[in-house]
Amino acid sequence: MRSVQKQFFSWMASAGALNGRRIMQPAFSFTMQPLAQNFPAKTRLVLLVFVFCCLLSSARLLTQAPIPGRSTPDDVAQRSDLRFARLKAALPQRGVIGYVGDAGESGVAPYYLAQYALAPLVLDRSHNHSFVVGNFPSGPPATSVENLRLRTDFGDGVLLFADEDQP
Repeated sequence: MRSVQKQFFSWMASAGALNGRRIMQPAFSFTMQPLAQNFPAKTRLVLLVFVFCCLLSSARLLTQAPIPGRSTPDDVAQRSDLRFARLKAALPQRGVIGYVGDAGESGVAPYYLAQYALAPLVLDRSHNHSFVVGNFPSGPPATSVENLRLRTDFGDGVLLFADEDQP
């Protein structure tokens, strides 16, 4: 039987059908070859750069993440008090003033922090008041606020508007 196989393979090789390869190869090999040897050098380099960037990003997250227990709610309130201190000095001590800020869920926390910092003033989430506080911690508003003119920019996203219809 072996002589028949040898004759068949020699005939196929002489016909140019084999091109130096075996016709019948196992479906999978049990030899353990490193995966990196199966890829071209360019692909290995790209994979290496990708893994390096992933590790670099993870390291950045670990170094810049806040340490649990270090930031207390009092620190957040104190920073908010400092942000609104100059504005509070320019407003009346009591009363109701308007408030405009970021819309949606992202604007809820800044609203409550502003309310806390400006107490005993009451902030109404409307612009139908003679004074309106603008609170934009993520940056200036994309469009002008309706019927309001900028009176003072206190920096750090804290603005004081006046109603255009009011004297």
